[in-house]
Amino acid sequence: MGETRPRRTFLTRLWRPSNDGTTYIPHDRYASSMSLWEISFRTQYDYPFMKISGHHPGLPISMWCIWNREMIQVPTRDENVLDQIAKEIRKAGKCIDQWAEAGDSRIFMLKCTCASWDSPWNVWEPHEAVDAPPAIFQDGWGYFRLIAFDEVRTRDLFKDFNKRGPTELIRKRELPLSVLPSSIWVNSLFGDLTSKQSNALLKAHRYGYYSSPRDVTTESIARSLGVSRSTYEEHLRKAENRIMGNLIPYLQLFSSGEKRPDKMPLKEMPIEPNVEA
Repeated sequence: MGETRPRRTFLTRLWRPSNDGTTYIPHDRYASSMSLWEISFRTQYDYPFMKISGHHPGLPISMWCIWNREMIQVPTRDENVLDQIAKEIRKAGKCIDQWAEAGDSRIFMLKCTCASWDSPWNVWEPHEAVDAPPAIFQDGWGYFRLIAFDEVRTRDLFKDFNKRGPTELIRKRELPLSVLPSSIWVNSLFGDLTSKQSNALLKAHRYGYYSSPRDVTTESIARSLGVSRSTYEEHLRKAENRIMGNLIPYLQLFSSGEKRPDKMPLKEMPIEPNVEA
């Protein structure tokens, strides 16, 4: 008999996320006293993706897990490294797709492997914590950021990880409940934007640059801000590229993930209308 898997709760991935990717928390469960904790840590134990990263020092491998899918991003174009990693990934789980990104990375899409391995998600979910993706695997370690609603349970969570292998706390802080939901998960989308890039994007939207038909040119927006067109466009393009780069993993997971049939288009239904030449 193998080791018993941790008990799954209402926050486990068999029950979450819903079709819109959110996590449901019963209202009365924490009604009496609710706190919010952000925990960043790293751990090292017998888990395939940690082992894979250990075989390729210095290469940060990112993982998003949602809709019963695991998307893995490998930031290299070295074909020898990619071939080795592809073989290791296929040993870890069922790879249903892979492709090269426009940037310097290769993407692998897997079915969820939690039923096959002692996944970190299996460890923290019984403690009613949720992850803020992506998880990062580098040099044999897994780096994670979690959100929990009970400080005592975070201690129990660390005990469980320490039973598996060395676990180091990077940061732990209490947050005001007002940061939910925006400041936690949205940080993964916008956290790497500079103030100039954010301002360029907000001004473009405010002045109708993204309207159809377009109401304004980058030249006129730049003039209103007192900068050259080339400078403004540089900030705007960098902002667009970074947001799209951060958003695409979720769209790819949503597109390939398992969702309720009544929320998905029928196989017979064309995604785009046929256009005659």
